[in-house]
Amino acid sequence: MKTSRFVALFSLLAMAAAPALEIRFMAWNLEWYPGGTPGADAAKAAEHRKLASEVVTREKPDIFIGEEVKNWQAFADLAATVPDLRPVVVSAFRNERGGGVGPQQVGIASKLPVESTWAERWKDTPVTADTPPRGFSFAAVSLPAPENGVLLVYGVHLKSNSGGGTGEKDAANYKMREESAHQLLAHVAEMENSMFKGKVRGVVVAGDVNTNQDGQFGDKTLEILTAGGFHNTWADVPKADRLSWRGSDRYEATTFDYVLTKGLGTGKAALAEAPKGASDHWPVMITFSFPEAKEAAPEPKAPEAAPQKP
Repeated sequence: MKTSRFVALFSLLAMAAAPALEIRFMAWNLEWYPGGTPGADAAKAAEHRKLASEVVTREKPDIFIGEEVKNWQAFADLAATVPDLRPVVVSAFRNERGGGVGPQQVGIASKLPVESTWAERWKDTPVTADTPPRGFSFAAVSLPAPENGVLLVYGVHLKSNSGGGTGEKDAANYKMREESAHQLLAHVAEMENSMFKGKVRGVVVAGDVNTNQDGQFGDKTLEILTAGGFHNTWADVPKADRLSWRGSDRYEATTFDYVLTKGLGTGKAALAEAPKGASDHWPVMITFSFPEAKEAAPEPKAPEAAPQKP
């Protein structure tokens, strides 16, 4: 009797002390991976793979979003440097002006199982004559007990500032990014209210958004997403600590890469070290912690009735 009570007590204490579920998350624009340029030769591609894989191997993400990856195989080879990390979706968006599949795709890799994945182009919009390029990759990641729900993960690479410098072109770029933000919010709402109703434990939108919170550009992309319920994980991080794009001879370093979350608290992202040859962007890292499992308190037993006197 004493032994069984001890075992039961030990089980309750073990469950109460169970560690919280932690998910290490990485988002990284890999700059025309592999090779660093659209027409890179085999030697440059091999060097790029070596440098990038060293970073991913060191950081050991549980979920990894990679942008500017050439195709599924390139992303799969990179993810494979971490045990149990495997690609679950890689987009195959076509070039903006027609033709074949472009070399700047968005992939999601995960150690956790997934319930559903797909990639989707941005839809046509009357806001601007130009449809936003590319689209998003999506994965509904299954969370183990006690969560028993899903984490909705979106990988994005929004319209760049290429061709900017004129008011008309800049305005078109801004509108395309804002339209992408509106479409993202609509898709999240559909997932939360329909496909995964009652199962969503959090949402992550991450990648290169090509704008920032510093008033450098004229669009309201980030404001649209935060007004839609997302937390900006760079919000309280000093500018000097979040310059995720290294800059160039023409432009100074800036923050282009974001992790935006919903239902996951108010955590802060951080940049990871990476050699310049691996990318012109720094990887963005954050760890998500879910509440630890706790045993529900047992319901009190009803008092036994007093024996009645004959």
